[in-house]
Amino acid sequence: MMSKASPLRELNGIIPSLHTPFNKDKSIDYKSLKKLIFHTIQTNCAGMLVTAVAGETQSLTFKEKSELMEFILNVNNDKIPIIFGCSSSIVEEIYSLVELARQKHVKWFLIQAPMNLDENELIKFYKKINEIGPSHLMIQDLSWDGYGLSDNIIKKLMDEVPKFKSLKIEVVNSGLKYSNIKKITKNKLHLTGGWAATGFIEAMRRGVHGFIPSTMEIIYNNVYQLMQNKKENEARELFYKILPTISFAHQHINTSIKFYKMLRVKENIFSLDICRGSIPSFDIDQKHEAKFHINTILNIQRELLNKNLV
Repeated sequence: MMSKASPLRELNGIIPSLHTPFNKDKSIDYKSLKKLIFHTIQTNCAGMLVTAVAGETQSLTFKEKSELMEFILNVNNDKIPIIFGCSSSIVEEIYSLVELARQKHVKWFLIQAPMNLDENELIKFYKKINEIGPSHLMIQDLSWDGYGLSDNIIKKLMDEVPKFKSLKIEVVNSGLKYSNIKKITKNKLHLTGGWAATGFIEAMRRGVHGFIPSTMEIIYNNVYQLMQNKKENEARELFYKILPTISFAHQHINTSIKFYKMLRVKENIFSLDICRGSIPSFDIDQKHEAKFHINTILNIQRELLNKNLV
């Protein structure tokens, strides 16, 4: 489908944002994380995003992020591209994470600029990131209630920040913005994002290159391949089977993280579904719904594996 026209040779397809598994004492469960990395590789994903929102990055210390970076690089062993999230509410920590990523020979890193920067400050911020960071920058264009970065700023960033290679769009009416940015950049900018996973078929028709869910890789990869092979009706039929699950999981980011960790436990990838911070446990009705949706996903994945589609 449209991703064949991607300006990059990599990160075209499914790029799951990995959750961070925790032990009972809420320390990082590296055994489960290793299983998750292997699972991501074995399900033919185009890459993986780590230490981002799905990974509860705000709850991780700088030391933990550094250790995670080292661990994930070693386990992955250059099998698929890794994007390291280096965002933080503290600007100096962003700079430190970016410098650390470069020291560890990371190629791809994701940054969301601090809030409330004007245009000149934003350009200046990313120019500094360009100076101190690894070779390939993905910028997170996130807005819960608006268009996000203006077209003019995006064009300026392309002109003045050479390491800017990909834009992760998650804004109001993301689909329209994807098409607009493809047009004004003449498809010279790699486009990806989480909205592209929830609006998967539309996103592929619009020519988005990378899709960032956090689970269900087996299903998403099958939908992607069906679309690539111009079997849109079959792709829709499969994708529509998971829409009720997506609807349940995406009521709130906390619901999403908790539910998908529960799914990972049932997939025998995570040992526990423990979360940090303010993410609450499900009440009795949420647990009932979660059980239904998890069984649905497991059955679909089992059917696909039996058909040898992955």
